Parts: sequence; C-alpha cells; structure tokens
Amino acid sequence: LPNIPDRTFNLADYGAVGDAHTLNPAAFTRAIAAVKAAGGGRLVVPAGVFITAPFVLCSNLDLHLVAGAVIKAPETFAELGLPDPTSFKTQAEANAAYNVPDPLITGSKLHDVALTGPGTIDGSGAHWWAWSERAARNVAKTQPGRVVYRRPHLVVINGCDRLLVSQLTFTNSSMFHLVPKNINDLTIERVKVRAPWDGSAPNTDAIDPGPGTNFWIHHCDIDTGDDDIVIKSGGTRVLIEDNTIRHGHGISIGSETTAGIHGMLVRRCTFEDTDTGIRIKSMRGAGGLVENVRYTEITMKNVATAITLQLDYVDNNRPDFKGDPTKIPAIRHILIDRVTIEGSRNAGLIHGLPDSPITDITLRDITLTAEKDFDLKDATSPTFERVTRTIKPGVGPKKITGEH
Repeated sequence: LPNIPDRTFNLADYGAVGDAHTLNPAAFTRAIAAVKAAGGGRLVVPAGVFITAPFVLCSNLDLHLVAGAVIKAPETFAELGLPDPTSFKTQAEANAAYNVPDPLITGSKLHDVALTGPGTIDGSGAHWWAWSERAARNVAKTQPGRVVYRRPHLVVINGCDRLLVSQLTFTNSSMFHLVPKNINDLTIERVKVRAPWDGSAPNTDAIDPGPGTNFWIHHCDIDTGDDDIVIKSGGTRVLIEDNTIRHGHGISIGSETTAGIHGMLVRRCTFEDTDTGIRIKSMRGAGGLVENVRYTEITMKNVATAITLQLDYVDNNRPDFKGDPTKIPAIRHILIDRVTIEGSRNAGLIHGLPDSPITDITLRDITLTAEKDFDLKDATSPTFERVTRTIKPGVGPKKITGEH
C-alpha cells in the first residue's frame, strides 16, 4: 500500500468553493502543490460539489473525499474551452480545431498515491455521449457525416508504484472511468462505478488496469454499459475477487493483449444481467499471449453469453482494424471451475484462429442453463469435466441489457 506522510490539508483552504457552479482547477492545483512542497500528505475534499477542469496529482498524496464530497467535470463544452460540435460541418474540420481534453484527474511517473473516501467523482458524461461514435452510427441515415467528438477518460494514472483506490464512487464518465496504466502494486477496493447501461453511455468501462504487476481488485460493485473490469494491454499477478457485476461486459481480458497476461485469478464474483460474464477477447494485429488464468467460484444470473474466449473479435468502432500483422493473439492454460450459470442465452463461445488455436482449456464443475450450447471453433480439444448443461428455448435473460 502507499506510504503517505501524516499531514492533512483541506481543499477549502486553497480557495475551492463547493457550490456546484464555481470552477476550481486553480484551487486543486494550489492545494496539490502545497502537498508536494511539504513532502506529501492527505488532501481532504470537504462536503460539496466541486466543479473543476482537469488537474494533476503528485506523489505521496492521498486525495480523500469525505461523505458528501463530489469532484465533478463541467456539464458543457464551453466550460472546458471547447467549441460547440454543432459548429462543424465535417469531421476533418472538427479534427483540425479540436484536441481531446485531458482526463479530469491525471498523474504520471508517480509513487505512493491514494484516492480514497466515501465521496464521488462525476464525469458529467451526457453531453459527450451525444457526440460519440455510437451516436453517429445511430443517426447515420438521417444525419450522414455527423461529427464525432473524441472523449476523455475520467481518471488516468500512467506510471505509479503503489496506487490505492478505496471506497469512492465513480460515475458518468464520458468514456472509461478508472484507467491505471503501468502500475506496480495496485489495490482497488470497495469502489462503486455507475453509468447508464441502456446503450446511451457508450464505452463507459469501469476499471481498466494494465499493463503492470500485482493487481488486487476486490469488493467492488459495478453497473455500467461496457467492460466492468478489464485487463488491457497486459498484466502479471492479477487477483480479482469478491466483486458484484450488475450490467455491462463482465470481467474481461483484452482486446489489446500485446503485453500479455501471465497469471490471473478471478474468484467469488457474481454477475447479474450482464451481456457477458467471463470474457477473454483479442484479435489479429493487437494480440499477445494470455496464459495461466483461472475463474473459480463464479455465479451468473441472466447473463447473455456466459463464457467467451475469442481470438477473432471485431471492434465495432474499428471494423477495418489491421494493426501489426506480427501481433497474433494466443490463449492457453485456462481453467474455469466451480461456476453456476442460470438463464443465459448462450452457454459460451470459444473461438481461436486457424494459425493460433486456443489450447489447454478446462471447464470443470459447472452447472448451467442456457438457450444455446457452446460454439467451438479453432479450439484444440477443450476439456469438459462434470459440466451439467440444460439447453432449452426460453430460459435466457428476462431483461434487456445494453448494446454489446
């Protein structure tokens, strides 16, 4: 865990106003500079709604949000100094005039950082979602050439030794919520993430760590419309346990697996009303080796596709993606055991590639009810041990989940 000096600073002492109107980036910057100058400490965000543009963290810092404290992104493009997207007639015109903003909270090349407390970090994403790739596709027939605004993530920490995220609620990011990249010793615990799951809030991934080493993600409660917990790019020694996943795409690996995944255990997790449950996805051009992964003591209810191991994944936002032709994905040494699946549409999909079949896959002690059985392709003799399958029409999810 991070080593934070025993000093306390209060954001209000640096001019911050939590009235849900005042913009506070200068106050955050002054307060964090004071923490840094003192050699580190806890910066307390008091109760109130603190609107702010992006700000940057420092090492030896615990950003602590008390109960009732909200750090919130502006709700309009103008408050971020961005042009109104309706002012552009073409995508090229928009691209020339617009750079994607920084995430609301960022930090890089740090050590000993914590984001803690029962408060909330709110991305105010609704005005961004209306100008997403999905929104443009949805109106392509009536509004051809509609402009797309590239969206920022909510919190991105890129490069940190010892990062703790504890108790916070993250909500309504314009895109991914929490992105810890290049982290050694990451703990995410008792966190809530919330975003609409009805298709109106695209790409609102909850927790997207990787690459890095020693990840522990536990006792989180996640309800979004996209990946709930997903290891992207790579990771070594990953433990994900005791989480509740309510909507979205489950606990996943990929689709970017170039750095490889070596050693991941997912246990005692519950999935309710998700599009997918267990999911490892990659594609030619963005692949690496995924190996030594175990999912155990898993319960699923109303999950559309329970188990997915897929090397022929297609990204709807990049359907023509080619990538690096030398980056061929591979999956091997996977154990899925002690799983109960109730009311799925599809038991699972296991798809390798002709030149990279999925190997050494074992499914053991699984009880499932689903409308369709497993779909297998380019998988070398997957092992099914004590797998009880009830396949019949009409047993699938009773609720409509968000867009895949």
